[in-house]
Amino acid sequence: MKFSIALGLLSDALGIVGRAVAVKGVRPILANVLVNVENGEIRLVGTDTEIMALARIPATIETPGHFTIPAKLLQEIIGSMPGDANAEVRCELLDGQENLIQIACGRNKFSIPVQGVEDFPPIPSLESEAYPHFEIAAEELRRALKEVSIAVGTDDSNPSQRSICWNFGAEREITLAATDSRRLAVTHIRNVAFPPEFGKMLLLPARALADTIKLLESAETVAIGLFQQQLVLTAPQFQLITRLIDGKFPDYNRVLPKESNRRLTVDRKELIQSLKSVTPIARHSSYMVRFDIGPNETKIWAESREEGRSEVFLPTSLDGEPINIAFNSVYMLDFLAVTDVDAVVLEMTTPSYPGVLRPKGDDQPFRYVVMPMTN
Repeated sequence: MKFSIALGLLSDALGIVGRAVAVKGVRPILANVLVNVENGEIRLVGTDTEIMALARIPATIETPGHFTIPAKLLQEIIGSMPGDANAEVRCELLDGQENLIQIACGRNKFSIPVQGVEDFPPIPSLESEAYPHFEIAAEELRRALKEVSIAVGTDDSNPSQRSICWNFGAEREITLAATDSRRLAVTHIRNVAFPPEFGKMLLLPARALADTIKLLESAETVAIGLFQQQLVLTAPQFQLITRLIDGKFPDYNRVLPKESNRRLTVDRKELIQSLKSVTPIARHSSYMVRFDIGPNETKIWAESREEGRSEVFLPTSLDGEPINIAFNSVYMLDFLAVTDVDAVVLEMTTPSYPGVLRPKGDDQPFRYVVMPMTN
């Protein structure tokens, strides 16, 4: 087997496929990436059996073949190679050494052991299958996934909290939601046409989130399909297949406050700076940051017995009565990091009732519910 490929293409493809490879497990083959060389292209496949990522990239092929190779080792070697994205990487199985591949770029050479493909999990052939699917703008989906990703839970014993809910219940609208029980993120993608088979809730495992967002960076549109209880995302050169979680997501509509009597408008960058200023002190009191909110100014402060006290002031605009309330500064900074608007709005009712953060603007679908903190 012998082929050559552009360094940049190979590096980008490994960046996608490598994310799906099992980090640890009882099957060593899952730490490998499968490489299939034929018909003028290379297909790379990585999987941990829950997620499978596939990449197709053009290559110059002299002799076809296939093998598996340790994914981490291959990524480290390709990532360290000198040369620009157009540099040629040459790969060849050495004569008489079918378990050894030579990888060369310029005068740099590496000889790496490889394995066969017999023990690698089967790869579904979706090209010949008819399954329901629709197309969506990649940037819109990426925006929505980033927004809700900040509220995904980390409790492995609760699969629903380790997932992102995709609700196709409304006409031409997808609602995405995630919660860790202390906060809730909800957003919408509007004006999307999808087949009736999608008219339900799907739970995407959080494990697939980073892979999905990375895949969307390189595409203008992406096809989303349902195949045998799996979600299939297909871009021109990449494909991601992930199992769906069998469970029930919490009723987020019951958590979203229906009304508020106080609305605080604040510059996003100024709020970020203020929160970062007081967080070093707040770190020693469970990241509790207090907001003393007046008509035109807000004092943001934190204190701890060990580290002392910090306070900052920033101009704000309040619609409603003044209020003193406290929130987790990390949770608030998470929200501010995934929205890029000039100003944000904090909607409140009482110091003990959840607050709702949202980007300023009637056309902004993102809502972030965060529980207040008390002593």
